[in-house]
Amino acid sequence: MRTLRTLALTGLMTLSAPAWAGDFVDTRLSFAFADDNVFANAGETTPNSPTARFGAGLQNTQFYDNFNTRFSGFETLSNIVLYKRMPAFFEGLTTEAALTVLMLEQPSGGITLRDNSSYIRLNYRPRGWGENEGLSLTGFPVSADRFRLGYAYRISWGGSGVFTTRATAAGVPGAKLQLTRDKWYAFAGAKTALVLNDLIKEQETLYGFMAGAGWDPVETLRIEAGGGYFQKGIVPGLAALGVEAPVNSAGVSAQAVYHVGVPVGTSVDFKLYRNDPDVYQRFFSPEQYPGGLSYSVSLEGSYLVQTLSDPDVFGRTVPQESTAVALQARAKWNLWRFHVLGLYRSLSFIQFEVPGLPPFSDFPEGTELKPEMFLAAGADFNIPSLHLTPGFIVGVQQPASFRSPDPLFGGNNPPPSLTGTRTVVVRDVNSLSILPTSCDGQDVCDATPIISAKGTFRWDLSESVAAVGELYYTYDRNRTTFRDDVFGVAQPSFEKPHALGFNMLLQARF
Repeated sequence: MRTLRTLALTGLMTLSAPAWAGDFVDTRLSFAFADDNVFANAGETTPNSPTARFGAGLQNTQFYDNFNTRFSGFETLSNIVLYKRMPAFFEGLTTEAALTVLMLEQPSGGITLRDNSSYIRLNYRPRGWGENEGLSLTGFPVSADRFRLGYAYRISWGGSGVFTTRATAAGVPGAKLQLTRDKWYAFAGAKTALVLNDLIKEQETLYGFMAGAGWDPVETLRIEAGGGYFQKGIVPGLAALGVEAPVNSAGVSAQAVYHVGVPVGTSVDFKLYRNDPDVYQRFFSPEQYPGGLSYSVSLEGSYLVQTLSDPDVFGRTVPQESTAVALQARAKWNLWRFHVLGLYRSLSFIQFEVPGLPPFSDFPEGTELKPEMFLAAGADFNIPSLHLTPGFIVGVQQPASFRSPDPLFGGNNPPPSLTGTRTVVVRDVNSLSILPTSCDGQDVCDATPIISAKGTFRWDLSESVAAVGELYYTYDRNRTTFRDDVFGVAQPSFEKPHALGFNMLLQARF
């Protein structure tokens, strides 16, 4: 009798179970064997470059990689998505909600869990409107990081980090109201964050406001623009001295996309996850080659400004301007794919979310600033009978750098290794290389261009598993490390500019 009850209960549970594989979406399992520099051994470079090993990370990427994602591509991760969509009790109204949790495996074997923009959404579609039209209200209870301004992920802004890293520990919830019609859309939204006020030693609420719109004047052209205003609290260093110096930021972004035969693309890290059996989201499906010519060209720009502490006048704040421009061009012709990528970022844009360098401070008067600029181009060719796609990429980058008239590091009594005016290369947010005081017989060292070339292949073994190989060469005369001089004092010195690396990857994505 007990066996019959068990079988009956199992049958009822089976009938009531959802008809899809599971609640894990956008899953990536990566098994890598790599060496970012076969010319170097452990302890010879900064950052350290051990010999070939299982595993890879950001050191195994180039400046043109991962332009439209926050991940390096070597992670093992998944997203737990518990999703529900139901028609409301009122005509035209649909409700949906998703609890999304990012599950990221660490190299040590531990697992990090964090909210990945869980949301509740109400969508109203009046009678006679199209399937993709409507007025929607989306609430993000914990993190609204995927609600951002800008269009290419590398130069997007307005995520949780816009309130500085001190806000992310308490969460950055928000809301977005969007009206979508057949050829245009408009949105407005807001975010809040709790940040410690160093003057009163209590948390206070900071506010951010965002708005934007997009329009397709013709089928092949899209024009988009958006802007925002965000509070960032007060300058901690001045607050310790009893001075209240607010830090506020604002900015605008715009983009124009011309596309033929392909839709306007967006980063997967902007999208909200859904796990709906009726509207199945397919991630990382194999590339399709329908034949003929299709292409898209996008040009994007951002202008930001924020108030920071004036290092030349005590207790005063000054506006610091930031700019960024990105050009992306992609084309597919039969079995060939071509792409061109260009980027311009001012140094202040790179450090915008910190904010500043040093934090909460503008650059001293007389500082020589140089922006980051790079241009990269590549192509690949698909061999259908082998499911193989070989390709190549070449690029040249002028890294961002600055040289201050006075030492910025080492305090009021800096060690000899940090005296004098030096050029500091800023490769990315808070990623610095300090150059020696002089080189090649000159009084100062300047940042020089970086050249990179990479050969690639992708061998699709199934719809979800692929073998990926990369062999890359980099010429970078800005590589430095600290070595003791004859007096035992650590001084920055140049490393060998040549680097040859490889990545071999077996990856499953589904």
